[in-house]
Amino acid sequence: MKRLIPEPLTAEGFAPFGAVIEADPASAIGINAGFTTRFHALAEVEVEGGAPILSIFRGRPRPLVIDMLERHPFGSQAFVPLGGRPWLAVCAEAPGAPLRAFLARGDQGAQYARGAWHFPLLTLAAQDFLVVDRAAPESNVEVAELAEPAQVLIGP
Repeated sequence: MKRLIPEPLTAEGFAPFGAVIEADPASAIGINAGFTTRFHALAEVEVEGGAPILSIFRGRPRPLVIDMLERHPFGSQAFVPLGGRPWLAVCAEAPGAPLRAFLARGDQGAQYARGAWHFPLLTLAAQDFLVVDRAAPESNVEVAELAEPAQVLIGP
């Protein structure tokens, strides 16, 4: 089995797969008489047909074996942790292409671009995630089994 070492989640590293969602000082706007800071337009929801929706996913730790990938051809999908705990985003340019694992801090979210191949929610501790994606009657998921699974290695 291949070994996969996570890299820190950064905007530059994650760019081929989507956007990092975090409180970026460059996007800060003071609102509500200065009592609130709005971090504006950190990602854009992309949907074809259907409607953008907000959901909460309650994630539980699972084995760190990457044996499949999925993608959503009709819309982007964003995950923002609500528990403040680290989590993983695992992506590839295509099934069979090299996998990349990103270790997200508990204050970072990620938005998978429309059509980006990724592993499902992979949290290191039980926590809820605010999820922004697309709702419509037709399915918005394609799944590809990997010929050679990979094990994500965390820690020294």
